[in-house]
Amino acid sequence: MVNKFIKRLMMLVLVSYMPLSAAALTVGDISNSQQSTIMLKSALERAKLEKELSDMKDVKISASEVCTNKGVGMLTLKAVYGVKNLRYATFYYNPSAIIEARIGDNLLCGEKVMAIQLDNVKVEKDGVVYTITGSSRTVAKNQG
Repeated sequence: MVNKFIKRLMMLVLVSYMPLSAAALTVGDISNSQQSTIMLKSALERAKLEKELSDMKDVKISASEVCTNKGVGMLTLKAVYGVKNLRYATFYYNPSAIIEARIGDNLLCGEKVMAIQLDNVKVEKDGVVYTITGSSRTVAKNQG
C-alpha cells in the first residue's frame, strides 16, 4: 500500500513539474537547440561525403589501352564551349578517358589541337590533320 502511495505521489509530482519545465524554456533555448541540430546534420553529411570520396578509387588509364598506332582511333568530340576566340573542346576515347583541351594542347595519344569550330575540331597527329566531329550530329532535312 505504501508503494502504491509513493508511486502515485511521484506521478503527481512529475505531472505537476512537466508544465513548469516546459514553460521555463525560452526562445533562445529553442534557437540554440535548432542550431545545434543543424550543425550536427551538417557534420554528418560532411562525414558521409568524405567517406564516399575516400572510397572512390582513381581510374588509371594508360595510353596503350586507348591509343592506336595509326590515325586518331576512337577519339570523339563530346562538347565545344567558350567565348569568342577562347574555345575549349572536350574529347573522349572511352567513357573513362575524358580530356579537355584548347588550341595548341596535346591530347592523350599525341594529337595536337589545331582549330576549334562550333561543330568540329581539327587535330594533327603524325603530320596528318584530322577533323573530329561529335558522336551525334544534327543534320537539317528538307521538309518537302
